Amino acid sequence: MERDGVRIRMSRQAAPAQSTSQAQPSPQPAAGTAASSNSASTAPSIARHTIRAPLSGVFYRSGTEGEPPLVSVGDVIEEGQKIGVLEAMKTFNVVESDRAGRIVQIAFDDHAAVQSGDVLFVLEDLG
Repeated sequence: MERDGVRIRMSRQAAPAQSTSQAQPSPQPAAGTAASSNSASTAPSIARHTIRAPLSGVFYRSGTEGEPPLVSVGDVIEEGQKIGVLEAMKTFNVVESDRAGRIVQIAFDDHAAVQSGDVLFVLEDLG
């Protein structure tokens, strides 16, 4: 197809006879790995909670340009604390924590485009 000097060509490739996931056997865990995973499963697990993007936009870790990030991995936060900012349609929306905990993961870098429902932060319960 060609329009206004732009040409687009589409083609269909034949599907492989057997998918690669079926052709290769799944790897077996090493004996040491199995023992360590069994001992890890007997230890009490720490509850984790995710904080998701309420809308699509650009994620900022700091409140304004040039300031340090609002939170970092390892920080203990309170419920309702400002932990990030989402810009959508030139409007800045505060991302607040919906519970207290310790931040164990920040899923996106500063200035990253995120979609509604994307995990932004993973918290660990302090209990």
